[in-house]
Amino acid sequence: MSAKSPSLNALRVFTVAAQAHSFKAAAQQLGVSQSAITRQIQNLEEQLGTRLFQRDNRVHALTPAGLVLAPELQRIFRELDRVVNRSRTVGDDELTTLRIAVPESFLRWWLASRLPDFYSVYPHIRLYFSTHSLFPDSHERADIATQLQHETLDLAIHYGKLREKSIRQTPLYQPTYVPICMQPIDEMHAQQQAWLVDLESPYWRAFSEANVELTKQLSTIPVSNSNIAVDLLTGSSQMTLLDRLFLSHPSLRDVSQLASQQVQLPQPVIASIRSRQRQPVALVAFIKWLEARIQRA
Repeated sequence: MSAKSPSLNALRVFTVAAQAHSFKAAAQQLGVSQSAITRQIQNLEEQLGTRLFQRDNRVHALTPAGLVLAPELQRIFRELDRVVNRSRTVGDDELTTLRIAVPESFLRWWLASRLPDFYSVYPHIRLYFSTHSLFPDSHERADIATQLQHETLDLAIHYGKLREKSIRQTPLYQPTYVPICMQPIDEMHAQQQAWLVDLESPYWRAFSEANVELTKQLSTIPVSNSNIAVDLLTGSSQMTLLDRLFLSHPSLRDVSQLASQQVQLPQPVIASIRSRQRQPVALVAFIKWLEARIQRA
């Protein structure tokens, strides 16, 4: 059976007594009787199996064992006091920062306008954003996974799954893309207008597979992302495809939609975090808030 560990109180008493000129001075400093100091020291010596003070009432001196133990305990208790004092100053007002990587279009057309709501619920959580492609390629996916593993990112939102077992991935929603225009449209109008699209994107592949004959007839103008497409629509009769989730944005509420030709993408938009036995409270709070707002949308 292992020996019983000395009590924290006995170690504290010894540390104070080692610095004081006498047990009487230590007792006055700790607000206890001198006999209480003596008992704590004697119990500690019994537990350690060695003497810590010379047994001579005329001399208040440490033994070699006491000389070894005292400075180490002084250092440990200084650090303990620092931590305890720090805990007293840290409360609900302590700011927590989360580092989040999101697609730029998701941030621009959906998330940014909802952040005031998040901060009103969680005023002590700050969000630091970086952006990546809406549809990250294999290299960008690998980079996202690496940043999550190395904890340079707390959360990444992206389309499609990452091939990494150490990452916990939670589907947020299945994106549906709908043709839009800044002017009133119907199917005939859609066939006559130029379409601003990323020809390599999953949404254009899904749309082309669902509308084979239509896409053969369409005139397309290549763009690299949805943000450019939406910006170029202003003042024109051109078309593009946009995630239906984004259409709740104030500047997009009045666009015309061709709902009959909307398509759902094969993979979900996902929230990825590093797998841990216990996740940070702030991170859990943000993910739950995000899931709830997307469900409302």
